[in-house]
Amino acid sequence: MTATYAALLGQRPARRLVYALVVTTLSYGMLSLTVLLTVQHTTGSYREAGFAVAAFALLAGVSAPLRGRLVDRRGARIWLPALAGGYAGFLLALDVAAHAGAPAVLLVLLAGGTGASAPPIFASARPLWSQLVDPVLVRRGYAVTSLLFDAGQIVGPLVAAAAFLVSSWPGAILCGAFAVAGALLSLPAREGLHSDVQPEPMPSLKESRALAGLLAVSVVLGGAQGVVVVTVPAAAAHWGHASLAGVLLALFAAGSVSGALWFGTRRWRAAALDRYLVAVLALGLLLVPAALAGNAAELGVVLLVAGLAFGPATVSMFEVLDVVVPGGGAESLTWVTTAEAAGSAAGSALSGVLATRSGISVPFALAAATTVLAAGAALVLRRGRR
Repeated sequence: MTATYAALLGQRPARRLVYALVVTTLSYGMLSLTVLLTVQHTTGSYREAGFAVAAFALLAGVSAPLRGRLVDRRGARIWLPALAGGYAGFLLALDVAAHAGAPAVLLVLLAGGTGASAPPIFASARPLWSQLVDPVLVRRGYAVTSLLFDAGQIVGPLVAAAAFLVSSWPGAILCGAFAVAGALLSLPAREGLHSDVQPEPMPSLKESRALAGLLAVSVVLGGAQGVVVVTVPAAAAHWGHASLAGVLLALFAAGSVSGALWFGTRRWRAAALDRYLVAVLALGLLLVPAALAGNAAELGVVLLVAGLAFGPATVSMFEVLDVVVPGGGAESLTWVTTAEAAGSAAGSALSGVLATRSGISVPFALAAATTVLAAGAALVLRRGRR
């Protein structure tokens, strides 16, 4: 790590927040595979298991702004542990019900309850950086947050798979315990604050064109993510190397981590929203060669390079929220994640159909084209207003 990141981690409140994010990202990284394997172990069907994962994702996305607002308005010290307890409780109930041979519909409902009670620890942590560290270190904090989230998407599934190799019991228990630990560890980071700072309310989309534009581009960015998540495994299987799907996705995450770390140490003169749009535009352009990749090695290189733009887009998005929702709390980030989740669901569904009917090149081309058009149009509109 560079000296700037060492300076960030040299501050005790920052370290405590990082510890909280580490265990939280393990829980969220484990969650989808844990729910999938738990339900599949009982029902013997990936169809019902897929419904359970979808129920979690749907309820988590729809309820995210409500949970963020609850934490903002009623206090993180109370509601983060309370939501984490509910999240862990639903996971434990899912585990017990699965081993008791409960019907699939009950398992799906319990998975949905898990999503509806997931504690918004990452969203709550974002506004803390500006309160806990010097302004020059805030971008480093955002970069570390992005890095940890990406790392969790790699390490979490590995931990979940390893837990199921031992027994079908501990996966859900570990997943819930990590979230509770994350919620509790995030509280000492707030000790330097006299009280939970009351965040500013979210502006309406009519009042803030910048926020409306951010959410619109976030939907498209989420769609590109959904295309990558579904089309990469399809491409690996098409080339006869299905086992490389995880490696290819890990390369995209590794590029994102590297890009975020580099981006977090630089000083930029451009406005935060411009940086975000340029990063999204670069991601779309860098995904173009994916449509032309002829083997796993070529696709791996493309994904690694494209990930270098995704990390800066995430860091810039955190900074954009500081501008378009100044003084905003957890709710501001949950609206963005909900927009990305909606786009990801649409992108995943569409790419699954296209990859089956039209080949793997079409989804990649569509993701690249829509991302470039959305970010490019937003940049042109901003320049026109100036």
